[in-house]
Amino acid sequence: MVEVVDQVVPNTKRKRFNKNKKKAWRKRTNITDVEDKLEEERREERYGGPLEEKSSNELLFLDVGDEAADREVQDEMGIKDEDVILEYTLDKVPGDSGGSGKKIVELKPSTGKRRIKSLKSHQFLNGLQGARAPRKPRAKREVLAIAMKKKQQLEAKGPTVAKKFKQAVKQIEAAKEEASNRPKSIIKNKFTLDLWSEGGDDVTQECKKKGLEESFIKDISFYYRAQRKLRPVKVPKNRYVKPSKLKPVLLPEAGTSYNPSYIDHQKLLQKAVSQEATQLRKIERIERATTRMFPTVDKAPTAETWLEEMSQGLPKAGGEEEEEEVEMVVDKEKLTVTSKPKNEKKTKKQRRKEQKLKLAKLKRLQQKEQRVRSSNIFRVKTYQKEIDQSEDLTKKRILGRSARKEQLKSMPHRLGRLRFEEEDIAVTLGDELPDCLRRAAPAVDLIEERFKSLQRRNVIEPRLPHKLQRKYKLKKTVKRSYKEEFAKIEKMVDE
Repeated sequence: MVEVVDQVVPNTKRKRFNKNKKKAWRKRTNITDVEDKLEEERREERYGGPLEEKSSNELLFLDVGDEAADREVQDEMGIKDEDVILEYTLDKVPGDSGGSGKKIVELKPSTGKRRIKSLKSHQFLNGLQGARAPRKPRAKREVLAIAMKKKQQLEAKGPTVAKKFKQAVKQIEAAKEEASNRPKSIIKNKFTLDLWSEGGDDVTQECKKKGLEESFIKDISFYYRAQRKLRPVKVPKNRYVKPSKLKPVLLPEAGTSYNPSYIDHQKLLQKAVSQEATQLRKIERIERATTRMFPTVDKAPTAETWLEEMSQGLPKAGGEEEEEEVEMVVDKEKLTVTSKPKNEKKTKKQRRKEQKLKLAKLKRLQQKEQRVRSSNIFRVKTYQKEIDQSEDLTKKRILGRSARKEQLKSMPHRLGRLRFEEEDIAVTLGDELPDCLRRAAPAVDLIEERFKSLQRRNVIEPRLPHKLQRKYKLKKTVKRSYKEEFAKIEKMVDE
């Protein structure tokens, strides 16, 4: 007799741990079952994938061997493809209810070329499927072929999925067509189309063919050029506008000639004198505002004059001061105490009277406004005259501004810290004029004259020659070897 004994399970307490932190979960959680499952899936992938997902055609197949070897055997035996016929009988033909129950089926070899494949039994000789040997990546297949294959798969799944994919295929086809139309190399391009000209791109021409308005065509063309990065660089408006209307080389004065006429020479002298007088006035103004504002040494204030000036208005020593007493007299009889007036309530009669007066005042104002409006009709000519005068004044101001702008175009502007100063007029006196052309010397320095011309035409800002200033003075020292030589020389001199 067999006795059933209950298995005694040891009473072991389950270890507890904190579950509020990731570190404890990683350390304490048992994930062996998950790892075993993943390991099994990896093993199935290495052997070609799980059997549940494979179709019957992949599991069961007909091994027909090598076609090339079969053809060699047929050629040796003198058998043609037409003579090779495979026959087999079926005990029962599917779909045939009656009859003999047997049917001969003939199989003939296909005339088309078949792809030669190795036997399935040899598939693991070159390694497992899931662990391929590393090799160089092959060239990418055509994107369109891959897309078409994927399209067929999606169509099999459902029409809604295939519809979305068709749009993606259209975009791929359009991108491929655009890439084929694009020139392969810039060097090979003949540049038959002028992209910089107005309406030179294909988009503008296509819009014109469709009959769109010019305003729409401009915006479309601008967007197209911006997206394709064909839009020309925006040139500033003043790119080709000269900063000054002055000529680069000004004609010299007639009086600067080596043999000028008397009148021209006098005019040049007068001009030089006026220029010198202007410079002297500037110097005089600066001197008057600085040096002359302060007294000289003989007129400088002394201690006595300072004391006298500071003691102005103070009483002299030993003088009697007169004190005036002002008495405040308060007349108690004239003082009156007033309390806050009481607000008495108005009667209905007073309120009606106030309302009537207010309405009468409002009516008078309305009548006055109506009279002013009616009288303004007869002042139309006066208003017209005032409008004409204001318009004439505006036109004059506009003309004055435009004339001022034109005048400024031929004047040097202030471009920097310094103002432009005209160079001194080179003038020769009457007794200094050469009697021969060979003795004529250049009046001005050409480099300085060109530099001033650039400043006058607002090409560069006025500048001064830069002076190098040291922050600290140079420290001069005598070398030791020199000191010894100097000492020897002094001894020789003494002897």
